[in-house]
Amino acid sequence: MNHVVVVFNGGPLGGKALRTNSPDEEEQLLAAACYEMSHHGAIGGECAELSYDAAGFCRRHGWPAAKEPSPHAVCRYSVTERRETEKTIVVKFTYHPGQDGRR
Repeated sequence: MNHVVVVFNGGPLGGKALRTNSPDEEEQLLAAACYEMSHHGAIGGECAELSYDAAGFCRRHGWPAAKEPSPHAVCRYSVTERRETEKTIVVKFTYHPGQDGRR
């Protein structure tokens, strides 16, 4: 199976990426979950159910989006681009300010 790279564009995770072929097992799982929850990287797909896991990962890795999400968090990122090569699937999530009540 191809490995997946999830790239975040804009917002608090802008410039960060998760990879299913990372040596960090938690990163592998989170990248795979983002991919699966977004309907395999479908344009417009989101992964709101990962808000608690993603916040924990960010805290442990020193990423900026380290605040604990509310139980009713709305996904602020959606898939805007998907590219596939022979060995890699790259899925770009883009930040949409205002969806969660913040700017």
